[in-house]
Amino acid sequence: MGMQLAGCADRRQALRVLGMKGQPMMGNRVTRWALNGAVAAWVLVSAAGCTYLRHRGQDAMDVIDLGVSVSSKPGFALFYDFVPVVPIGYGKVDGHFLGLGGGRFGFMPHYEESYGAVLWGQEAVGFGVYDLDQPKTLNVQHSGLAGLVQGPVPGPDYMISCPHYIHLGWIGVVASPRYLQALDFILGWTTLDIAYDDGLTPGAWGAKSLFGSAPESGTPAP
Repeated sequence: MGMQLAGCADRRQALRVLGMKGQPMMGNRVTRWALNGAVAAWVLVSAAGCTYLRHRGQDAMDVIDLGVSVSSKPGFALFYDFVPVVPIGYGKVDGHFLGLGGGRFGFMPHYEESYGAVLWGQEAVGFGVYDLDQPKTLNVQHSGLAGLVQGPVPGPDYMISCPHYIHLGWIGVVASPRYLQALDFILGWTTLDIAYDDGLTPGAWGAKSLFGSAPESGTPAP
């Protein structure tokens, strides 16, 4: 009986020793798992953070078109459109632009053709990359009450904006605050994307008429 009790005690002592040796090994595994998880989380958060900040920067560049237009051939523009319900004037310029326009900054090709008769207007504008033989590469829209019913209505890039184009001969000024994009920039810090344009240019939203149709997807931002 004594030998059995001694044997049991020896086994319990052996188990305690094994347990003491096993605890550090288990602790090392847990530490490694925790470190690996922390590194993976850091990589994911960093990648998401870079994307988030890049989108905020793109939103900031969409807030206004502001700069100088120049052309090698004489052009003329004296056009204004109020949000975009009251278009007034005329403009046609095929040249270049220096400033912030179409979400881009620098010296770039520029085209503008606008007609406004208060109740009806038509506008086409391009900054940087566009093809006059392919109207879809331009921001083309109707404005004024009659024009909005006719469609296409402005997309998120120029919805609730006030285009101002003045060009006399070979030089002019563009100043077009884009109020919806300003709101998109502010709300973007909360991750809301009301213009549906994060990572896209132009935005993905935009109907063929005031009464709607399937939105077309945007193109990846440069």
